Amino acid sequence: MKIKISPIQKERLRQKVIALFMDDFDQEISDFKADQILDAFVEKIAPDIYNTAIEDMKIYLMGQIEDLGAIFKK
Repeated sequence: MKIKISPIQKERLRQKVIALFMDDFDQEISDFKADQILDAFVEKIAPDIYNTAIEDMKIYLMGQIEDLGAIFKK
């Protein structure tokens, strides 16, 4: 699954990557390097995070549906 991010989101995330490297590692990185890091995360890590979030939401929604079922059986 390919995760797509808008240009506005990409710019915001790029700035967060740059800030992360500066704040946590005292290392200045270029926009190009930040884009490479961001692209790697989006390609290799984001799908697992996305799938976990979807599974968590399914569990939550199933609980809500069960609660509705209990209300209507009364």
